[in-house]
Formats: sequence, structure tokens, C-alpha cells
Amino acid sequence: MPTSLPRNTLLVLLAALLLAAPICQAAGTPINQESPKPAVAAPAASTAATTPAQADEDYAETAPAPIADPFYHWNKFWFGFNHLFYSGLMRPFAKGYAFIVPSMVRKGLSNAYQNFIFPIRFVNALLQLNFTKASKEFGRFMINTTLGVGGLMDVAKSDPNLQPGNEDFGQTLGFWGIGDGFYIVWPFLGPSSARDSVGLAGDAVANPLFWIFGPWSIQGEDNPWYLSYVVKAGDVFNNLPETLETYDSVTKPAVDPYSAIKDAYIQFRRNAVSQ
Repeated sequence: MPTSLPRNTLLVLLAALLLAAPICQAAGTPINQESPKPAVAAPAASTAATTPAQADEDYAETAPAPIADPFYHWNKFWFGFNHLFYSGLMRPFAKGYAFIVPSMVRKGLSNAYQNFIFPIRFVNALLQLNFTKASKEFGRFMINTTLGVGGLMDVAKSDPNLQPGNEDFGQTLGFWGIGDGFYIVWPFLGPSSARDSVGLAGDAVANPLFWIFGPWSIQGEDNPWYLSYVVKAGDVFNNLPETLETYDSVTKPAVDPYSAIKDAYIQFRRNAVSQ
């Protein structure tokens, strides 16, 4: 007789997809966010992505300065693991999802999630003392929440002054002079740096889901803390078809996919800090 997966197993799978968010952030644009800054990273997926052609064209111009890679063997192992998990195991599911769900629907869900987590971009713009970006993010949020039916439609992007942004805490640390540090590849999360790994914690605190479903939000055994993982995992999976497309455009023509992803990620992050 077939049995269903234990609840704990399902939660682990959802958490794994959640952890992929930073990967999507590096592959295309930060997960589900439209941004003029190109991004590429390990397969997966903070968010609407830069097209593969754009990513190739941007990264072909200049190579980033070297970054320390003291954990090379660790990084190579987890790069291979992430590749097999996302590009291998998850690819059929992503293709099936893209076939069943129209791109317009996927785009709307992505827009709604990015509109919901606008505090991450807004707070980091303030921390970078960029009040123009902060006001733009607030304006985008108000317009898309009202005229865009809760953010399902990105109405604000029709205004040249309200194009999508992509500020995060890693960029904020870079703004205040914190360098990349060393390169690191995390299981499920994908490529990162010492600075950006710390930045993930700051972004988590600014995410409304952290406050809505935190352990303090509901007392007792019925606290649905896992719902934040469900929401984030759903957003990651929703963008996985585009993420894999961008990932393939970088790794398939590369002689050394590991180095190609590392260079692309570091250049993207340095460009993000400088803008």
C-alpha cells in the first residue's frame, strides 16, 4: 500500500528549496526581481531575470579580479552536488511546471512576492544613504500594491524613474567598505562570499516572513513556523525554469564550469556594490 512522505521529510524538502534562493539571486537576477544588473550562479534560487544572451554579453566584457578560494576542495564538491540536485534532479520538475503554468501566471506570482518583500530593498537603500533609491522602492510598492492588484502586475516599471531595484545587505556591507572576503559555495545556497554570507542574515531579518512566521508570532505547538519556508520555496520553484536557462548559458560553453560560475558571480556582486 503506498504511503505518504512523513511531514518532517516534506519540511526538509521545502527548506532545501528555500535555501536555493541566493542561487537564483545569482542566476539571472536576484530571485524574482527584475534588475538591470545581470546575475549568474549555481543552478537553482532573493527574483524577471536577465536573459542568457544579456548575461553572456555583459560577462564577456571584463573578467573580475581574482578572489581568494581557500576552500577550493569544499567548494568544488558542493558545486558538483548543487549541479546534480538542481540541474539534474529538479530540471524535469521545472520543465513540467513551465509547461503546465503559463509564463504570465509565473510572472505574476514572482511580481507579487517581490512586492511583498520590498522592505529588504527599502531598508538597504536607506542603510546605503541612497534616499533616491529608497523613495523609488516605496513608490513602486505603493503603485504596484494598489494599481497592480497586490503586486501581481508590475505597473510601476512603465515609469523610467521607477525601474526595479535590487538592494540587499551584502551590497550595503560593500558600500561601507567591506570587501568580498573569500569565495564559498554552500550546499543548496550555491556561490557566495564571506561578505554576502553575512548579508543573508541581514536580509532574513528585513523579510516580512521572518516577523510573520517567527517562533514568537504564535505561542504553543501550533505555530506554523514552516509557512515561511513554504512561501519562499514556492517562489524559488516558480522561477526555476528561467534560472536553469541562464545557468546553462554560462556553464555549457565553459571549459571549466566551476570557474565560470565563480567569476560570473563575483563580477555580478562587485557591479551591484558599485552601482
